[in-house]
Amino acid sequence: MAAATGPLLGGALAVHQGRRAAFFLNVPPALLIGLFVLAVREPAPQVAAPAGQRPPARLDLPGAGLLACTVGGLVYALAGVSGDGGAGSSATGLAVAAVTGLLFAGRQRSARDPLVPPGVLASPAVVPGLGVLVAASAALYGSLFTGVYHLQDVLGLDPLRCALVALPGPVAMVLAAPLSVLPASRYGPRRTVVGAMLLLALGDLLLSRLGAESGTTPICIAFLMVGAGFGTVMVVATDVVVRQAPERNAGVAGGLQQTAMNIGPALGVAAATALLTVGTPGATASATTSGSREALIHAVPPTLSVLAAVAVAGALSARGLPGHAPVTPRGRTVRVRR
Repeated sequence: MAAATGPLLGGALAVHQGRRAAFFLNVPPALLIGLFVLAVREPAPQVAAPAGQRPPARLDLPGAGLLACTVGGLVYALAGVSGDGGAGSSATGLAVAAVTGLLFAGRQRSARDPLVPPGVLASPAVVPGLGVLVAASAALYGSLFTGVYHLQDVLGLDPLRCALVALPGPVAMVLAAPLSVLPASRYGPRRTVVGAMLLLALGDLLLSRLGAESGTTPICIAFLMVGAGFGTVMVVATDVVVRQAPERNAGVAGGLQQTAMNIGPALGVAAATALLTVGTPGATASATTSGSREALIHAVPPTLSVLAAVAVAGALSARGLPGHAPVTPRGRTVRVRR
């Protein structure tokens, strides 16, 4: 719902109050959440764990720091392609990501309470599910980032009209989320997610074929396809990741799902920024990012085509998901041990 209301409110504020006003939307919710946090009473900490029970797990701060450096290095490497640093910044970012990634993997094997316990990734369906979520969110946010440049700087739409044209996308997400249960239960997660990723890819390909004279109707249809595909993937792939992980690690599996949904957008937007620059013949980074209409007309189609290829790669990863959803036999009583 926030994906639908946020751009509309932000677009209205940007048009009538200026672009800076849109950022104040974050202030009231942040203050309200802060008051809620202060009002909650924390439970008294246990002095010692009961006999025979393992002490509560502690947050692996070094592991979290290494993971943050790995993701930051990847984003820095992609953003360096379109920045002033060029190849030097990209090489530095990749080197940092490679070193910290290896250190993170070693930390997870040696830490007493690793961020990612070995049993979580032991299931053959968890890693493909996380890969699908990264690819889907990267393709979605990368295409939204690129689409905004096309709508505002090529077609000349203001932020509010831009949000209205893109509105079918988030509306489709909201509708696809509950409706995705039907195909997943009938055809299984694998075929459902593969079909949804291909739908997302087709939406990006349709956006890549639009030009300076395109009307708003095909753009709305393209965003509708992208939103419907992403909404389906998000629900079904998340269900697979959480179900396939051991029950004691269900919280960790949910955390991995959230991590994948945050890594994907960061990489997708960074990649789109780099592609918008690299795909612009004879244009500099400053010319592209400043909204040069001629540069963007040449840069947007190849950028969206690459993001469609990312979605297709996610469809290939989805082939590792289960073919059938788990079904509880009729008439069988399920006993819950307390």
